[in-house]
This record gives sequence, C-alpha cells and structure tokens, in this order.
Amino acid sequence: MTNSTSFMKDLNFQQRLAIGIVVLTILTTITLGFVGSRLSEDFLLIRFRDRMDFLAKYLAANCELGIILDDRQMLQRLAENLLKEEDVVRVIIESTNGKILARVQVSDETGHDIVQTPVFLTTQSENLAFSTGKSGQQILGRVKIYYNTTGIEQLSRQLHLRYAGITLLIAAGGITAFLFFSKSLTSPLERLIEAAQDISQGNLEVKLSEGSLPETRKLARAFNTMTKALKQSRKDLEFTYQQLIQQKALAEIGHFAVTVAHEVKNPLGIIKGALDILKKPDIDQETRMTMIEYVDDEVMRLDKLIQDFLELSRPRPLSFNEVNLYQMLSDIVERMNLEWKPKGIDIKLEIQDNETGFTVQADEDLLTRAVSNIIKNACEASSQHHGPVVKVELSKNDNETVIRVIDTGKGIKQKDMNRIFEPFFTTRAEGTGLGLAFAKRIIEAHMGQITVESEKGKGTVFTVLLG
Repeated sequence: MTNSTSFMKDLNFQQRLAIGIVVLTILTTITLGFVGSRLSEDFLLIRFRDRMDFLAKYLAANCELGIILDDRQMLQRLAENLLKEEDVVRVIIESTNGKILARVQVSDETGHDIVQTPVFLTTQSENLAFSTGKSGQQILGRVKIYYNTTGIEQLSRQLHLRYAGITLLIAAGGITAFLFFSKSLTSPLERLIEAAQDISQGNLEVKLSEGSLPETRKLARAFNTMTKALKQSRKDLEFTYQQLIQQKALAEIGHFAVTVAHEVKNPLGIIKGALDILKKPDIDQETRMTMIEYVDDEVMRLDKLIQDFLELSRPRPLSFNEVNLYQMLSDIVERMNLEWKPKGIDIKLEIQDNETGFTVQADEDLLTRAVSNIIKNACEASSQHHGPVVKVELSKNDNETVIRVIDTGKGIKQKDMNRIFEPFFTTRAEGTGLGLAFAKRIIEAHMGQITVESEKGKGTVFTVLLG
C-alpha cells in the first residue's frame, strides 16, 4: 500500500489522468464486450434450439401417417431427409410403447443434445405442423432428434474473438485519442510550471502565450497579470528598501552623533572647568596639580572613546595563533581583580577537570579584549546590585570550548534581551553601549557564538562557544 501511494505521488497530472482513462476505457470496453458477446451467444443458442424444435415438430407432423400405416420405409425416408439438415447427427422415430420404427445417424458418439416431440393424431382443422398436444388428443408415437452444438460453439468462439478484437481496438483508439487531446490540456500546465520556475529564479520577464482553449487563455492572462504586478511590486519594494537604507543610515549617523556628543561633552566640560581654575593666578600648587590630573584623565577618556569607535567601525584583520584559553583567562581575571576587588567585586575562575586541552587558534589580543568587555559588563551589573562574586567558567563540550561569565546583578529586562548586542545600546548613564557589540563581532569573527540568559533578580549568564 505504501509503495503504491509513493508511486502515485511521483506521477504528474498527465500520467495520472492517462492511467485513469486507460483503466476506465479497458473496464468499459471489456464489460461491453463481455455483455455483448454473452447476449449474442444466448441469442444464437435460443435460435439454434428453436430451429431444432421446429424440425422435430415438422418431422412429427409428417410421421403421423407412416405410424398409422406402420410404413417403416416411409418413416426411414423421412428420418434420412431430416438427417441431411446441418448439425443433426441422429433421428429416432418410435411408437408409444418405445419400439423403434426408424433410426438413422451419422456417428455412434453419445453426449449430444436432444429434442423430442410426441406424434399426435390430428384432424383436418388442426395445424398439422405445430400441434400443441391439447388434452384429448391421441399420441401415436415420439420423434427424437439428436444434434451437435459444435458449430454453434465455434460460431460463439468466433464471436467472442471478434468482440475481443473490437474491444482492443476501441481501447487503443480511446487511449490514442486521449493522449492526443490530453497534450492540449497538459501543455499549458507544463508551460506554467516552467514560467513559475523562471520567476522563482528572479526572471519577471516571463510571459505565457495564450492557448487554444478558453481556460488556457484565462490562465495565461491571469499569470501575465500576476507577473506584471510582481514586477511593479519589486520596483516599489526596491525603492522602499533604498529609502529604508537611507533612513537607517541617517538614523545611525544621528545616533552616533548624539552618542559622541554626549560622551565628549562631559570630558570637555571637566577640562574647561579645570582650565578656568588653572587660569586663576592665586591657586596653590596642590590645586594646580589636581586640575592637571583631571585634564589628563579626561583626555585619556576621550582618546579611549575615539579608539572604541574606530575599532567597532573598522576592526583590524585577525592574526590567528595558538592560544591557551586557560592562561588567557587567568591573566584577564588577575588583572581585572586589581581594579574590581577594591570596589567589592571578586572575580573567580573555575575550570573543568584540568588546565590542559583548552588550546584554540585565535587572535589573542582581540579575543582578550572581547572577553574582558564581557567580564567588565558583569562586574558593572554586579556592583549595581551589590553582588560580591563574578564567576568565569571554562569547560569542554564535545569539540567546543565553553566560556561562561556569570554575574549576580539584577538581570536584564526581557524587552532589552534582543538589543544588548546592538551598538550604542546601554542601560547605564555612563556607558557607551559598544563593549558587548565589539565582543560579539570579535567572537563571531573567530567562528564562535555568544548567547545570553537572564532572569530578573538572579543575574545574567553570557556563554561563549569557540571551536
């Protein structure tokens, strides 16, 4: 059942229709042929038996005188004359007590069909040839005619063969006619399929020619109208897309300009205030040095901000070397603890099994900065929520190395989950929103993957997968 269903699924419209027509034509012609041959055969047999019955009655009517006179020569001649009839093989005339008065035959074979009729004593007013044997008539004897059905059987077989031949001719003619006319039905569908394939490949210049049938003309017109509408829709979509690109570019430029202005404004304000103080002639040396340190710190802050923008917009090509991730993370954690332990944040490195087996091909400098940005983000989140620990876990998962950074902050809002890796997106007033965007770009450049999981009030987990 499954194989037949699969076979039918592989057939196209024309093949399925052809199979249906062939089966229907064959079944119809076979049925009509069988019924026709059976009816013809029955008709021939009935007519054949009627003929034999007529011969028997005819012989019985002519035997009446011979039986009355007991003229056996006469009866013999009558029997011999009847034997000349086609298919008659034996004739017997007998008396009422079963005594054979005349007997002739062409063979001694048995098993032939038989028809028998009584011989009545008739009057002048009665039909001598077709007496019905009404009650009161005297029976003089009996006529038996044995006949052979070989001829009628041969005729029936010939009739069957002719019907079979006619059936095959009708079936072949019907199938041929179907194949001829079905082409006019399936050709438009084939052209439609080819045109649809061309359209799927981007060719909207396809145009279907109208066929000879009203349905195919309607189909071609509808298809051509559709392609025309698609061409116009593509033009409108391209125009709209170009407009969106321009608007998005302008929006990003505006966002960039606002972010830069905001980030630059605060350091410039501090620098200007420090310079105003330095211009005063009566300031002491300690104040002077403090103001100079402020100016130096803000200049460095501006330089770092500009450097971050440049790195995000124009990352340098990666230089791959063999890197021990355990050693790299140990250095990062040790260095960042110098900054964050005094602020109450303890960064801990946890490793699966042992320190070996964590070597990958990577650009150590860029990967270090990317992971540092993730850990820094975790430390800032934990410090806002007074979380004491940030964990960095290193493990293996099949052929991948897994780095997990877990903070104890307040978590990320669900509405912000899809935006945390966007440039300039940040939930902190002093942030630039570039750290995580830079980290994601560098990790993906290493053919890695970074994901985030967060639950409100339970912190956030960043997972980095490296091959």
